[in-house]
Amino acid sequence: MSRRASPGRLAAGLLAALAMAALASPATAAPPVTLSSARFFGSCEAQFAGQLDPAQASSECGVITVLTQRFNARHAGRIQVQTQVVEHSAYYQQLGARIVGRDLPTVAILHSSVLGDFVRRDLLQPLDEGFARHGIDVAGFTPHARRGVTVAGQVYALPFDTHAMVWHVNTGLMRQAGLLDAQGHARLPADPAQLLAQARQFKAATGKPYFVWLTLNDPAFFARTLLGLVQQQGGALFSEPAPGMAPAIDLGSPAVRSAVALMRTLYAEGLATRHMDYSAALQAFMAGAGGVMPNGTWLLGELSARAARPGNALSQAYEARPEPTLHGQAATWADSHVWVMLRNPRQTLAERDAALQWLRFLHDESLSWARTGQLPARQSAIDSAGFAQLPMRAALGPVAQAGVGLPASVARQSRVIGLLGEAVAAVVVSGQPLEATLAKGQQRINRLQQRELRFLAP
Repeated sequence: MSRRASPGRLAAGLLAALAMAALASPATAAPPVTLSSARFFGSCEAQFAGQLDPAQASSECGVITVLTQRFNARHAGRIQVQTQVVEHSAYYQQLGARIVGRDLPTVAILHSSVLGDFVRRDLLQPLDEGFARHGIDVAGFTPHARRGVTVAGQVYALPFDTHAMVWHVNTGLMRQAGLLDAQGHARLPADPAQLLAQARQFKAATGKPYFVWLTLNDPAFFARTLLGLVQQQGGALFSEPAPGMAPAIDLGSPAVRSAVALMRTLYAEGLATRHMDYSAALQAFMAGAGGVMPNGTWLLGELSARAARPGNALSQAYEARPEPTLHGQAATWADSHVWVMLRNPRQTLAERDAALQWLRFLHDESLSWARTGQLPARQSAIDSAGFAQLPMRAALGPVAQAGVGLPASVARQSRVIGLLGEAVAAVVVSGQPLEATLAKGQQRINRLQQRELRFLAP
């Protein structure tokens, strides 16, 4: 009997040997991929070192830090996310400098309000195909979140949340003013006349202004309020531009004039606080200086924690509500944090694939991020029992449906919001003539759009 092996058995043995060698040899294993993830939200690695459970954190810094550690633990030896933290105030300036210097992070956080500027400069990778391949269902985004990441029909970012203007309410003062319903919630106005009547009733009963407003060094406050009120009336600040034309703002419409006039009346009658910047307004509200502070969802965690502690003006006397609908349709200013992948000709397929796995993980952890007070960008997370169990979130869920921002075609939105807010504040706070002041603001904003068109048109 011959002991020589047949060619078939030799081939099978060779393949088996090669397979075992491939598994055994570290030289043939895929090297781990390191991703850089640029963000703001602060730095708190020391506080949450080793923590892998996002339920143990509630701040933006804490939750994103824990999520990063969790992802790295799950993908140990294969993918490592390295966080690059930049202060919020310097973030976009530094990111711009890195883009010029070709020192590109793999993934970066943005606001959806600046996404259009990045797309027009052709700085971002479209993500439709990558999302489909990694199981991220774009149709599952909330309406506001999807609008915020879509430019000209293409998706350029993963929406991480919706953060919006809501009413933070001191229910203790509302009770004193007789403005609570049978369930102990604030009775919110349903039209401008009711708002004025309730604000006057509140002041007569408490001796305090109904509103705590951010009237100093924060023009975004008035711009965001105006945007919501105009949308509630079925109006729009900007119309969609014709091809090749810059978008133009209209501050002469009846919707704009009525909204600004309402704010002017509230301020003139002493129904809102005066001379307060962001920090002063927050401290004043926490000290019980007024009934309602219109401000962002990002304060929900901090104010809820304060209300849970005894011995302060909000103890067991605080709730957050969506901004009331004073006109025909629900609308409130909203923005989103979004994750993008910058165009990088040196990026490998392995890096791109790993980055998409990181984005898929963040998408899946939408409910964990909601612990910060921000609203999930995934509709199924908003509809979940877990979201409803978070304090006051069931009432705030509809904000993700009603959130509105400026159209993506509007360039330099941060600057536009600043100019718009300055014009409204000049009327409301400084008593400048309404029509002439708004006309001047309109002229400044439209000149800005014309200048940007020259640089940004494809």
